[in-house]
Amino acid sequence: MLGYVFNPVSFWVAHDRDGAVRAVLAEVNNTFGERHDYLVAHADGRPIASGDVLEARKVFHVSPFCDVKGRYAFRFRFGPGRWLARVDYFDDDDATPLIETWISGGAETLSRAAVRSLAWRYRWFTLMVVARIHWQALRLWRKRVPFFTKPAPPAAALSRR
Repeated sequence: MLGYVFNPVSFWVAHDRDGAVRAVLAEVNNTFGERHDYLVAHADGRPIASGDVLEARKVFHVSPFCDVKGRYAFRFRFGPGRWLARVDYFDDDDATPLIETWISGGAETLSRAAVRSLAWRYRWFTLMVVARIHWQALRLWRKRVPFFTKPAPPAAALSRR
């Protein structure tokens, strides 16, 4: 808002002519102003069905409390009026994710009134996201969770698996 935005992750959905979801681009941003894109799709090109689990190797530094290793498991639910994206982070081969996160939303017709309404409803969104990230970082630091120095970003801006 007011010229500043921070979206930890944005999802761009690619549909084929029949409306089936073929790929999802997860655009990941860190608090250091860097971005990396993960292209999530089935290796054989088949459509992504609701509930399918697609994995990508973590190659981008997001948090100083997580090393750049492990994998992400992406799951999506595509409904007619509601959409959900879940991303679980596994730092090794354990069956239990270190971080579980999700975002959901509903479709809304784009109009001037809808844009004004969104600007009003989400006026504190960016500020609150950044505040919550730093609050969680403070809590982790106080618990003496190991701290990882930020490595150089990956050479490629896009990962496909």
